[in-house]
Amino acid sequence: MTERITALFVHQNSETLAMLKGALERQGLRIIHAESRAQANRMLGGQNPAPLVFTDTQLPDGTWADILTVAEKAAQPVNVIVVARVVDTRFYVKAIETGAFDFLAPPFVATDLAFVVRSALDNVVARRAARLHTAHTEEEGLS
Repeated sequence: MTERITALFVHQNSETLAMLKGALERQGLRIIHAESRAQANRMLGGQNPAPLVFTDTQLPDGTWADILTVAEKAAQPVNVIVVARVVDTRFYVKAIETGAFDFLAPPFVATDLAFVVRSALDNVVARRAARLHTAHTEEEGLS
């Protein structure tokens, strides 16, 4: 049996993310939920944070950019995907340039979502493995 991938959803009453949640659960993802930047900070603060984060653009105590900052401080690499209500090319470019892995807006097509999730997951797994390899290499150098 394979382990289900966990994704953190950061939003408060977003219909857009609620639609996305259902689509991703149908693809086998386990969804956990934070309603604010502060709550996401706590959930990403452990030693093994969720590898994928889907965040709304606006939160009660911050924005998607704040979630990127929180994710950058996580103990393990995390990929953040910004979810907007509508397609906005300028916002898409800003999100990617700021460090988001990707940007989604409805409609959520199953094949497109599967590609985004697989790409984000492959990337974060490779980054986590590289970090682990670097840590082992540094430990061997100290021995």
